[in-house]
Amino acid sequence: MKLSKLKIDPANFEKEEEVIDYLQMHKAARIHIDVEPPRPPLAISIGLDDREYKGVRYPRKFASMGNISVIMGEEKSRKSFLRSLIIACSIGGNANNFSEDIKGHNLQDKYIIDLDTEQAPYDCWLNAIRIPEMVGAVPDNYLYLGLRDKSKKEIRGYLEWLFMESEFRNKLGITCIDGYVDCVDDFNSLTESDDFTRKLMKYSAVSKSHITGVLHLNPGSDKGRGHFGTILAQKSEMVAICKDEGDFSSVRCKRIRGGKKFDEFTIRVDDNWLPFVSDDEIGLTGNPKLI
Repeated sequence: MKLSKLKIDPANFEKEEEVIDYLQMHKAARIHIDVEPPRPPLAISIGLDDREYKGVRYPRKFASMGNISVIMGEEKSRKSFLRSLIIACSIGGNANNFSEDIKGHNLQDKYIIDLDTEQAPYDCWLNAIRIPEMVGAVPDNYLYLGLRDKSKKEIRGYLEWLFMESEFRNKLGITCIDGYVDCVDDFNSLTESDDFTRKLMKYSAVSKSHITGVLHLNPGSDKGRGHFGTILAQKSEMVAICKDEGDFSSVRCKRIRGGKKFDEFTIRVDDNWLPFVSDDEIGLTGNPKLI
């Protein structure tokens, strides 16, 4: 009697747990009080600090390398236009005509990657072409990817590959995810929300780049969607709130770590569907001044 070969599926066996050297972890994690570590390089600034150092006013931090941030807003609050404005101004060129204050730093030879998880290819293209139209040229280091047809598991897998394995991993400057919520299966799961947020923190630290993204607010609130929004805001270096004020939107800094909040400003969209910082004053349209 001929015996058939037994097929063994490796997936049925549990992987051996990684052995962690906690002594090495202890040594690597220790903060030496007598040695000042380098300050994280700026990625994006907005305006100048009120204080002077040796007669010089330095850029006010909006985002720094090795950190994460989030832009929150209700539906149709122009938060994606704000994202485009920030990305374009970070690249530079003619984009400073749309905002004199928003500037990029330490982005030479670094990639700026826009990830869209919501829109169809044509709408992604409409968003992508804003950047060269504002900059005045097609930036070689700017990539726009549409991930609408990918599952949430695939999106998470892509991010793991991008930051940990890809050819871009050591050359990333800014990665923007629009929207964050499509990266988690359940935005009300404390465990999943914390796990994914910690992955973002790991990715930004390992790649020494900045990760930002867009997240919907709960209606009538300044809190992000579900437990995920709460945890993401807690761990983010900077949280910005974009609010529809009618013909324009207001942008305020809800919180920022290690610096002073940037001044509240407003944005509009011109006839060519390009966003720009406007001189509108909040309160003149019946809306209360944000605090």
